[in-house]
Amino acid sequence: MRHVVIMTITSAVGLISVFFVDAISLFYISLLNDAAQTAAVGRASYVLAFVIGISVGLMIGSSVLVARAVGARRDQDARLLAGSAIIAVFLLNGLAGLTLFALQDTLLALLDAKGPALAYARSYLNIVLLGTPFLGVGMVAMGILRAKGDAVRAMFITLVGGILTALLDPIFIFWLGWEVVGAAAVSLTVRVGFAVMGLYFLTVTHKALAWESTKRFVRDVGELARIAFPAVLTNLAAPVGAFLIAEKIADYGDAAIAGQAIVDRLIPLAFGVIFSLSGAVGPIIGQNFGAGLMPRVRQTLINGLICNASYVFVAWTALFLGRNAIISIYSATGDMALMIDLFCVIVAGSFLFNGILFITNAAFNNLGRPLWASMFNWSRQTLGVVPFIWLGAQWGDLKGIAWGTAIGSVPFSLAAVFAAFWLIRQHTLKSATPPAIIVARADPTLAE
Repeated sequence: MRHVVIMTITSAVGLISVFFVDAISLFYISLLNDAAQTAAVGRASYVLAFVIGISVGLMIGSSVLVARAVGARRDQDARLLAGSAIIAVFLLNGLAGLTLFALQDTLLALLDAKGPALAYARSYLNIVLLGTPFLGVGMVAMGILRAKGDAVRAMFITLVGGILTALLDPIFIFWLGWEVVGAAAVSLTVRVGFAVMGLYFLTVTHKALAWESTKRFVRDVGELARIAFPAVLTNLAAPVGAFLIAEKIADYGDAAIAGQAIVDRLIPLAFGVIFSLSGAVGPIIGQNFGAGLMPRVRQTLINGLICNASYVFVAWTALFLGRNAIISIYSATGDMALMIDLFCVIVAGSFLFNGILFITNAAFNNLGRPLWASMFNWSRQTLGVVPFIWLGAQWGDLKGIAWGTAIGSVPFSLAAVFAAFWLIRQHTLKSATPPAIIVARADPTLAE
């Protein structure tokens, strides 16, 4: 439990800092009292979420491979895998950024962006998308550092980014008068900083990167793809679900979508610990699985679930009691204020079940069943979203959508935790050594 808690807290600080970059930018933009600019940054962020999903998936894949190599004491393999993962994420994220650049108008149209809000969103995306390769490098570096047990330096990568954002945003947005463009410039700068600091820790501090040949790179990428591709699919499910919810909320206007954008910044800030459980529990499960210690794997999963339930209770209570203060901070009124209130009162509680999915994802990814994580996540973000929010909207408009979002997570999370324990049991039975063999190894005469 101590290992789980330490890895989770340090990971949470780092992960919260990643999203703090966007949250504080949206906060400063909201101070302009222009719903079109607030909604524009919100809409742009739903597009950028796809890049973050890809980066997190690659971070998980590289973390799993490096953690297994570390657990099996294959140090040179760990270095080569880490080097290949850094190059691969830079290339893949660059391709993803170009793709989103080409599709941005289509995606923004689905979110009902029009007039000034559309122009602002385009300006923001055109700048921030340039930083997608660097964001990927920084996040994969975080995963590799955690796989090597250096959770503190992994935390520092994004913690420094959050601090820089808090300092630079007021200068670029207000003092220079660049508004949305200023926020985008700061986000780009911070993403480049993620990559530089991550590479420094890996190369100088740990000497954890190595290169052998193009042939080895291709082989490593193939091995990475077997884990990372399902992990990417898994982590793309959440942006798709958020996009579908935002698309429905956009029917109610810029104020509603601006409120939902604020909610989507509050979620990682309030529940970053829950998100981090997956990244923290994963390397622990991977190392123990690599060492053949299945009882520790099962206990890690149990401890993760306990941490999840405990934290959600505390965070939900804090959000419920502080909802009026949050509304006041963002100067929210009308539907913008309503979206924040519905999140704090209703939706926040559903993270008990969302957290279960995050933790079981880590188990599936590290126990050789990454496609199971993809299946449960996509089921939750499609079958658990579309019909529920549609029925909710018919019943109670924005309030009904909030209830639909919360209820849709329950059945898929319960099914996932049952499957995770079943999988651990199967691996435990497979790795168990029959008593007769143990006796034979100790004393062949007694075995006969």
